[in-house]
This record gives sequence, C-alpha cells and structure tokens, in this order.
Amino acid sequence: MNKLKIIICVLSLFLIHTLSISAISIHITTNNTDFDIIIYGKETGDYRSIQDAIDAASDGDTIFVKNGTYYENLVIKKSIKLIGEDKYNTIIDGGIKTKLFKKDGIVIKAETDNIQISNFTIRNATGINDRGIYFLKNNIKEPSENNIITDNIIINCSYGLMVVNAKNNIILKNSFYGCSGGVYYPNLPYYNNIFSDNTVNDRPILSLINKENMIIEGNYSVVSLRGCRNITIKNLSTAHITVGIALSYSENITVTNCTIKHTNRGGISVHNSSNCRFIKNTFENDNWGIFLRKSNNNQMLNNNFLKITKYDWFAGSYNNIWDGNYWEKPLNHLKLIYGKIGFFEKLPWFNIDWNPALVLN
Repeated sequence: MNKLKIIICVLSLFLIHTLSISAISIHITTNNTDFDIIIYGKETGDYRSIQDAIDAASDGDTIFVKNGTYYENLVIKKSIKLIGEDKYNTIIDGGIKTKLFKKDGIVIKAETDNIQISNFTIRNATGINDRGIYFLKNNIKEPSENNIITDNIIINCSYGLMVVNAKNNIILKNSFYGCSGGVYYPNLPYYNNIFSDNTVNDRPILSLINKENMIIEGNYSVVSLRGCRNITIKNLSTAHITVGIALSYSENITVTNCTIKHTNRGGISVHNSSNCRFIKNTFENDNWGIFLRKSNNNQMLNNNFLKITKYDWFAGSYNNIWDGNYWEKPLNHLKLIYGKIGFFEKLPWFNIDWNPALVLN
C-alpha cells in the first residue's frame, strides 16, 4: 500500500509539473508580456497585448509598439495611430485565429476613419479569403476615409491589403510578399486616394488616371488604368497578385505579349471599358484569364488560356470578339465562352471562339 501511495504522489507531482510548464509556454507565446506597448495621449498602462492597448486608448491617441512578435488578430474601432518601432522586427502574426478556429482570418481589421498603421510586419492570414489589413466601415455602407497605411511589410496573406469604398486615404511604401491575392484595392487609386511607391514581390505597382497616348513596358507587378485612352501595355510578366491588369472606364487599350499567372481575381479585369484589344497574351493558373464587366466591343485574339478555374468570362457585356485563342488543349471545334447578361446580370449567355488555336500562340 505504501508503495502505491508513493507511486501516486510521484505521478501527481509529474503531472502538476508538466501542466505548469505548458501553461507558462502558452502564456509567453500569446500574451507578449516581455514587450512594451505604450499609449501616448493618456497615462501609460501595463498592456499585455496590442488589442488591450487599443481597447484602452481614446480617439486621437498614438499606440507605440516595441519590437517583438505579437500573435494577435486586431480590431480597431477608434481613430488612433498604431506605430511599430521597426517594420522588420515589430511583427503582428495573425495565423493563430485561422489555425484555432478554422475561419477567415484578418490580422488587422479597421472599422472607422482616421486610423494610421505604420512600421509593422503583418503576416500569416493564409485562408482563401483572409486579409492582412482590411478596412471596412459599416459593412460597406460608408466610405473608409482619411486613413494612412505606410511603411509596412505584408507577408503570406491571401489578400495583403483590402480597402473597401475608399476615399482620401494615403497608402505609401508598403511591400507585399508571398500574398496569393497580393494587394486588392476596390475603388483605389480613385476618389482622391494617394497610392504610391508600393511594391509586390519587390516590383512596383503602376496606377494611372486619365492618361493618354502612352506605351507601358516595364518591370511592374500590377498595372491599373482608369479613364485612360490610347495606351499599349506590352511584355508584362507577373504572378501571385490579385489582378495583373485592371482597366476601368478606359478606351482603346491594347494589351499584348503579356504573361500573367496565379491570380485570384483575374489576369485582366475589364470594367466599363470599350474598344480594347487583348492579343497574344498567356494566362495560367488564374481564376479568370480575362473577365469583362459592362464592357463592349472588345477583342480577345490569339491568347493562351491554361488552367483557368472559373466557368464564366463576362457579365453584362456585348459585341465582344474571341478568335484564335488556345483553350488548354487543341480544339478542332468551336469554343463556347460562358457569361451572363441582362439588367441584373443573371441571364446565362455565351460568346463563341469560332477558330480555336490548335497549338500555343
């Protein structure tokens, strides 16, 4: 009996010791107690996480975060400045939410205006709809205004940055790496936003508004045109971005000899644009090779479409010509290109490539 008691005591002490070590390990990993988080604008407190500091802050305060790795998913509902000590060493890792709860992960979600986020590495939002930084005010019912996003490194996020319904924002000198969706900016760089000196995989993003009579050829990761006319884009090669080339409210644009791979919203996205020509381009592992929305009288000629995952190619678009394209494999018959038309873009319809290519263009 005495031996049994001794064995039970030894096992109990071992279990308590093991649980204590586990608890200490979790505490150090998730609470970041060794790091300093300071609020300027009110009395400094003992904040064990960035979110605790955000919750304690008031509108107009600045939260300064010392170097370290913070395993958090942040929600900002106040007009504050969130500033890291050093963008290379002040790291916010949002992977924990996705891993633990198996849901869409957002590293930083901002739900109001007049927010600044600067000098961080933001990483690990890897689900198909996950986001590194996500600005969304009142569920898109109001614009996200007067925010500043500068000097950040965003790594391994499906969408590196998404700003929905954006107005009067400044987005400067941010770098995106390994983001399958790269940077996605609905309504940017329009509506008085400043979007400059940002890069994807160390290559610049080119955004032009109301430009005419140009030839674009260079080492760009993304080209975005709005309200442009008579422009040629050629010899662009890019991959692992949201959209390779985005055209909106533009006319007489020619895109030729470009290679665009691994996009999740289309190799070329065409919105409210007409009389454009897409000639001898290659699209591979894209959700859409070319997608047309409310865009008429365009021509898709002698392109290569390889491993395209989405079924539909156009919505509310008319009088577009598809001819001589290569569709994954040699075809000796016509190719139907599916889409939707009608006032609500709900009626199934199709275009026809009458002469599919038998070999790669």
